[in-house]
Amino acid sequence: MGYDMYIHDPMTDEEEAAHRRAREAFDAAVRERDGLPQDLPEYQDAKRRLDIARARMEKEGRSTELSRMVIEAGEEMRHLAVSHPGYEAAQQKVDAAYEALQATDVSYFRLNIHGMGVYRTVMDALGMLVTGYPQPSFPELPDGVTWEDVDAVEEANPGAADGLPVKAAAAVYAKELGAHLAWHPEPASGIAAHKLGSNDGWLVTPAEIEAALAAYRTHSAPQVMTLLGAALGDEGDSHSYWIEWITYLERARVRGGFTVR
Repeated sequence: MGYDMYIHDPMTDEEEAAHRRAREAFDAAVRERDGLPQDLPEYQDAKRRLDIARARMEKEGRSTELSRMVIEAGEEMRHLAVSHPGYEAAQQKVDAAYEALQATDVSYFRLNIHGMGVYRTVMDALGMLVTGYPQPSFPELPDGVTWEDVDAVEEANPGAADGLPVKAAAAVYAKELGAHLAWHPEPASGIAAHKLGSNDGWLVTPAEIEAALAAYRTHSAPQVMTLLGAALGDEGDSHSYWIEWITYLERARVRGGFTVR
């Protein structure tokens, strides 16, 4: 559980290419690690027993005996993998490749529930949030329109030859919903706090981000670090992740904002 944030505008071609290369490197590292024990006779025997049990499950259904066979064979395969002499080095390569993959996904940022709560507290203290406003009601789904219909509006590509047909009422509602998710008190003087309080698909707009960053820049680095330290204590390298958050906001500011899911 947590908050997944995605910058509204797509990555550039160069960024997409870098992310694709990082994905390929990660997949290769995983294949190398997973391939280490596969030549061992014991591993092949355990895999054979696992395959037999799974095939029987498809025909006979799940049973206590077959579940036990699957678990035992799987545990044996995992033990042979992690006890392989080359496993530790291979896992380190996987970890490094994953970190590189995450770093190239410049459109994405994540905070868990606790982390978002802490960041809201710090951002509020820095004047980056707007609070205490009446929030409009969530628009009601019209009769005869389902969420699948609304999803079809978002997924439809009118320019494509196989563009999916959409209901007119769903298209109208999708527009209303988009306006609701982007709404913030005017004039924008920070990020509307409710958008960082649930993962309902809110769009944090460039105007909100601009105002939040302007408020942030009125504080010194020691002031910010003191607030972070008080909120987070000794929770790892919290300061560097905060800097990544500010960098993410700077990027989102010029790329259409970001959604919170």
